[in-house]
Amino acid sequence: MKFGCRYIRCILNRLSALFVIALLATPILPVQTQPHSDASELSEILQRMSAHEEWQKRHLVEYHVARKFFASNPRFNKEAVLEVKTVFRRPSTFDSEIIRSEGSSMIRERVFDKILEAEREANTDKAKLEVSITPKNYNFTWLGKKDCGGRPCYNLRITPKQKSKYSVDGEIWVDAEDASLVRIQGSPAKRPSLWTLSTQIERRYKRIGGVWLCDSMESTSNILIGGLSTLRIDYNYLKVETEAEIE
Repeated sequence: MKFGCRYIRCILNRLSALFVIALLATPILPVQTQPHSDASELSEILQRMSAHEEWQKRHLVEYHVARKFFASNPRFNKEAVLEVKTVFRRPSTFDSEIIRSEGSSMIRERVFDKILEAEREANTDKAKLEVSITPKNYNFTWLGKKDCGGRPCYNLRITPKQKSKYSVDGEIWVDAEDASLVRIQGSPAKRPSLWTLSTQIERRYKRIGGVWLCDSMESTSNILIGGLSTLRIDYNYLKVETEAEIE
């Protein structure tokens, strides 16, 4: 039993760390790109992304969202659910209230509590510098044009300049019309432990009233002995207030 519990704790800590990576990944700022045949188009896309990000920071006033967290490890028959109401207010106030918490106490303490704690700390300058997708931390490569749920988008590869437990090696998708981040997908650039065989992290966004907000987050990890472990969060926006609505 002690052997099993030790690995369960390892798995839960791993799930928490994976979500923190996805949580702290931020939209892109202008970057210096690697030389390639599509450098001019890529440069234009990144400039538009920067302009949209600055516009959204000014335009988005407040939102209220109901979130449902679900984490599980089938091999050890552990799972838990957390429902949270969160309110964001410009410029960076982020308050969460727990509505319901059920299931494995170990998951709730070692995953959900860590997630809420990370959210409270996510707006610190130190955290932003360490995990933000910026020219200081990443190189970018043009991959092509894709379809994103019926909307045209651009697909870019991101490669961290330094491998760390919070950096992501993967891809991003950018909406062609709004130049907003639509999706992030990848793996931790640095293998966090010998027990982790593979990991995938994904974060998706959706357009609400002209602004783009996170729609879902998911991390899946294959851990030695522990097997497949997953963490997912779904978002239901109850209110989104923009500058235009209060003018």
